[in-house]
Amino acid sequence: MTTPTWWKKRRYGMFVTANIATVPSFAPIGEYAEWYSRHIGSRAGKDPGPHPSPAPEVLAYHRDRWSHVQHMDDFIPFLSFHRFNADELLELASSAGMKYLVHAAKHHDGYCWWDAPFTDRTSVLSGPRRNVMADISRACHDSDVLFGTAYSLLDWSDPRYPNPEYVAQVLHPHVLDLVGRYGSQIMWGHGHWSRDANIWRAEELFERAQDLAELQGHELMINDQWHHPSPHFRTVEHHPPDSIVRTPWELHRAVGFSYGHNRAERAEHMLSTGGLLDLLTETLAKGGNLLLSVGPGIDGRISDLQQRPLREVGRWVAQHREIVHASTPFDAWGDAQTRYVRVGTSVAAIDLSAAPETTLGGLTPYSYDVTSVVATDGGSLHWEQHRGGVTVSRTDRSSGGLASVYRIELRPAMESITLFSQEKSSPRLLQPLLDTANEGDIVQLDDGIYVGPVIVPRGVTLRGMGWEHTTIVGHGEVIATLGPHARLEHVYINNSSDQRCNSDRADIAASGSNAAVVGCRVDGHIVVAGDDVAVTAVIGIGVVGTGQRTTIERCTFRGSRWDIGIRLSHGSGHRVANNELVDHLCSVRLHDVSAALVTSNRCQGRWWAIHLDQCDHVSVVDNTVQHSMRAVTVTGGNGSVVFGNWISDGDSGCLVEFGATEITVIDNRVERCRVGVLVWDAATVQVGPNAFLDLHEAEPVITGPDQE
Repeated sequence: MTTPTWWKKRRYGMFVTANIATVPSFAPIGEYAEWYSRHIGSRAGKDPGPHPSPAPEVLAYHRDRWSHVQHMDDFIPFLSFHRFNADELLELASSAGMKYLVHAAKHHDGYCWWDAPFTDRTSVLSGPRRNVMADISRACHDSDVLFGTAYSLLDWSDPRYPNPEYVAQVLHPHVLDLVGRYGSQIMWGHGHWSRDANIWRAEELFERAQDLAELQGHELMINDQWHHPSPHFRTVEHHPPDSIVRTPWELHRAVGFSYGHNRAERAEHMLSTGGLLDLLTETLAKGGNLLLSVGPGIDGRISDLQQRPLREVGRWVAQHREIVHASTPFDAWGDAQTRYVRVGTSVAAIDLSAAPETTLGGLTPYSYDVTSVVATDGGSLHWEQHRGGVTVSRTDRSSGGLASVYRIELRPAMESITLFSQEKSSPRLLQPLLDTANEGDIVQLDDGIYVGPVIVPRGVTLRGMGWEHTTIVGHGEVIATLGPHARLEHVYINNSSDQRCNSDRADIAASGSNAAVVGCRVDGHIVVAGDDVAVTAVIGIGVVGTGQRTTIERCTFRGSRWDIGIRLSHGSGHRVANNELVDHLCSVRLHDVSAALVTSNRCQGRWWAIHLDQCDHVSVVDNTVQHSMRAVTVTGGNGSVVFGNWISDGDSGCLVEFGATEITVIDNRVERCRVGVLVWDAATVQVGPNAFLDLHEAEPVITGPDQE
């Protein structure tokens, strides 16, 4: 489908998320408050996803504050929205510099914020007793903010879900109503997972919806979460992609961690002004749109904590509207300090440091001939191009405010004389080089590209010149399989197929015992099936293992926020030490493991950092965990020790839950978390002494459920 012309002129938008769970408005810091029903173990389990259910943090909160509420719909009478004002919401969006708004018309709980057909679970008949979405639609049209709606294909409340009756009698009529009666110009689907694509009949639905939009003179856009074969744009969550993407895409995330309002979140959990500008400019420089979610409270207002960064960045946006809403990507997006976009025939450089003197990297005389540099705020400056880029010095020594913007005129540099051939050798098939290798041989690869898949025979070492120089490529399949005592060293394993966010796609299979992977970079996972396998000094996504005595040391793994970094199932004697893991849903998960050691790792997981699931006698010692919802979680099992870890800026320092016995939590330092230790439905747990500093809850240790 053709992307409507307005998409490139409205690059920054607001997402508004509320549902029945807005009443309790609680989740562990880092989780989604709108999933409250899932967290207390309700029938949301029909589509479980990765969310913890039940979540002891929410069970404890519900016990203490809402124990009289037995069903989620019992919250609806408290959903007053008595201070909701659509014009104030649009004033916030306009002040932030946003040009479109997407309202969550129906979340996974099935509660509709308009007079939806064929249901009485609406805001018109219960709760606020007003047509909230109609008010927002009207205010958008009055404010020249394009109006869109988000609709969950998932429905926890409807017994017909996900049968064909649900699709025909609920989903299709609702979508057509939103487009036909309310003029929604974006249909933003979500909750589409774990069902066959054909069940939704998306092509038929949006053929009819497009006809309705055209009758109103609109162009309708849909995202990639309807299982439609030709969506208008791709959605990306939380982090921009690594490089420029020139097809339409949109980054979505919340101002805080939770899309819906979470009363547990504080100022430090919100995007700062600088953090929001950083995210916005990186998204723009890489060719995307930014859709930022706010969550109204029970009264319908957006909290000051959420409003503050929006308004402060909005003042910068007002001064640079053409950068935000009329730019296109440059040849390179920039770096952590400087962002580049094209505005007309010029290049705009955004210096996030706003320093009086800065160097704009990448604009070297070998690539570009810079002819002019002008500060858009009118400040006087001196500039000089050199082999490191362009150094800009503001002669008035003034700051550029929140971020300095320089308008640059340039032309391509003259083509230089090439003294040596720059052509690289053609890719070579790798397996023939190993077919004649014998046990004990070292097969040394040169600088270049080799084509897999390859099987490294027993006792053979396959060695590259370093992952920056030697690449083994493949597509979709296992690229390198290691036999017993085989070694793979110092290569880049490059898989050209897409790596799905929570996939365990194996790029390397360590199938034989005593195999080793050393000093490699890997696009996908390393899958370990043999015993006594070592993975050392690897850069990649993670390791999935089922063997005995696996050793994983000095590796750096980066996830996609929905995957697991190191997952070891079964076996004993594993050692996970001195690794760095960031941006995984769970950094390290051990399942049904015994007598293992997890030590001296640096973790920044999303919901779990280190999770022991039904493990016995595992030691979690001297790890550093920051910004993870649950630093250490012990689910079931016996005899494990959590000792000497430094934990900060999460929800809980340690959670011991659901049948765990003889667990020791001692000499840990827990700072700036909501709670120090939470023990839930677990017997014989020894807690303390530990150091608890600046916790949110008055009691550092919470236990439950209540026992007679």
